[in-house]
Amino acid sequence: MMIKEEASIYESDYDSCLDRQGSMPEEMFKIRNLDTGEEIDVRDENKTEFASQYTSVLSMKASKIELEEFYKEKRKMNQSLWAAVQRNDVNRCKELLDREIYGELVAQPNSKGLNDWTALHMAAADGFHDACEVVLLQGEKPNVDSRTSIGRTPLHLACVHGQLNVAKLLVEHGADTNAQDLENNTPTHYSAMYGHADMVTWLLEQKPDIFVTNVLGKTSFDYMINIETYEAFYKYCKKNNFKLPSTSYNRTPFFGVILHNSREDHINKMMLKGNIKPREQDLKTFNDRPKLQLFKKTLALPKSIELPLPPSKVGPSDFRGILQLGKGSFGEVFLVEKIDSGQQFALKTLKKEKVLGNNLIRYAFTERNILKNINHPYIVKLNYSFQTPEKLCMVMDYCGGGDLGLHLAREKRFTDEKARFYICEILLALEELHKHGIIFRDLKPENVVLNEEGHAKLTDFGLSKEGVTEGQVSRSFCGSVAYLAPEMLRRSGHTRSVDWYLLGVIMYEMLVGTPPYYSSNREQLFNNIQRGKLKVPKHLSVESKTLIKQLLHRDPTKRLGAGPGDSEEIKSHEFFRDVNWEAYLQKQVKAPEIKPVRRIPKEITAERMFGVLEEEEKRLDDWSFINPVKGLSNTIK
Repeated sequence: MMIKEEASIYESDYDSCLDRQGSMPEEMFKIRNLDTGEEIDVRDENKTEFASQYTSVLSMKASKIELEEFYKEKRKMNQSLWAAVQRNDVNRCKELLDREIYGELVAQPNSKGLNDWTALHMAAADGFHDACEVVLLQGEKPNVDSRTSIGRTPLHLACVHGQLNVAKLLVEHGADTNAQDLENNTPTHYSAMYGHADMVTWLLEQKPDIFVTNVLGKTSFDYMINIETYEAFYKYCKKNNFKLPSTSYNRTPFFGVILHNSREDHINKMMLKGNIKPREQDLKTFNDRPKLQLFKKTLALPKSIELPLPPSKVGPSDFRGILQLGKGSFGEVFLVEKIDSGQQFALKTLKKEKVLGNNLIRYAFTERNILKNINHPYIVKLNYSFQTPEKLCMVMDYCGGGDLGLHLAREKRFTDEKARFYICEILLALEELHKHGIIFRDLKPENVVLNEEGHAKLTDFGLSKEGVTEGQVSRSFCGSVAYLAPEMLRRSGHTRSVDWYLLGVIMYEMLVGTPPYYSSNREQLFNNIQRGKLKVPKHLSVESKTLIKQLLHRDPTKRLGAGPGDSEEIKSHEFFRDVNWEAYLQKQVKAPEIKPVRRIPKEITAERMFGVLEEEEKRLDDWSFINPVKGLSNTIK
């Protein structure tokens, strides 16, 4: 996602602009967006939130580096707000919008992300009434009629998705019931064309202008698709002595149904596209690409000069399947090659039918958000995400060294030194997640992959929990059978210390060869986890034994790492006495040697990976993503 008023680069240096008396020259009050050329004067009466925040920072006489860091953190806050809204996490939304907590870094409800969506758009589309109410009431007042890239307001989106409660809330806070998008459709147009009769009935009570026409000259009445919608219009017009709008779509009530000309509907949809002018920014992006390439050829730029090209869309046609890496209940993982660069990635696909049918879309977005937002040496990074008619796709870093489960199966168990190496890297990854309010919850050898150098990376965040503060209890029941914590089995609620229990489990398995309390009988396994005696082999070192016992403490409040120090309590244990944590963080510690994983390429067809591509696509809003670094990899050099 990208915030339009991004100000990480400025054309004027603050220090050089101050004169001897400390006053500010005219240029200091103007900010230029280097992407668009747009200038903002922070003294204007109608100045944006961005300009207001910028003035506040300038008053502190901050350096350019400090300003860049400020806006970097500001963008993170706004992204956190979007993520919280998409989870309907009301408490997290309140916290991010609380100026008393974050001061100038407080999240901006009007900040815009992909396709110019704001937090209010996201809440309205998903029908999250509580999150919508928090954004409207908490902190700075949002623009209730903010527009997306195609001119839609939050009320438009609520009407598209039939979110009546949210629509009522938006109108209560001043939303314009006659707002028109780029196609000149009003909220009533969308309520009618999607057949939301209850929404149409309520909207008509707000007395909108039902004679407003879109770019094709059609009123909302022209788009009704069921008899209930027709009756709502009929009763409204009769009550107010209006003449029922004439329809050129041959909408005719007939014995409890509406007859309409479907062929004409499709033709008008095609005509509609021709009536919408492309945005200036889209035209600029399109025209700039060939010009930059021509510029390079004609002027023969030296290698030291780089001209970044605008990120372009990424989809199924950009990848070639090499082989299948794994398979689960809801999707598969493939090794793929990006055709233009030859770079290899791990492609994870989720079946929309399974994800939507089992109400798991929230978990899919959680995994995508974590992989997109967290940048850490021991966590797999998301490079692209897109969707096809049948699949949700995530293109991640490929780790060709296999997973820890594979190497444990080969070696049976690890030495203290080898186990310590992996535990250190896993611990640092969990520490980073906890700093961002995330509980991993599914730590097991199969979810720790190794890159070609042998370094560990956490993967598979489908069961992770976002927006968790210190001591906050979650009550979801999830995890892999042999790796469930006692509090998870008791369903008494769990905190982030559940990750430290799982760290103890994986450490035990690396040193012993099997998980603690393991039994092939499910009931016996669960009984062992809750009440069984922990058997620690004698060959383990004293430091290993004490660390394992403290991590596997059944009382989560007494477990090592459960206190406010979190990971620092564990890092100070005697087992890590000689560990240089900074060297580990910088990946300066050499990884243990691993046996290479041999994989025989077997080309996978696009249809096998992505499903049928010709079908009409049922899109999930805000899924697509391009890593800015990867997106700009096609630079002119």
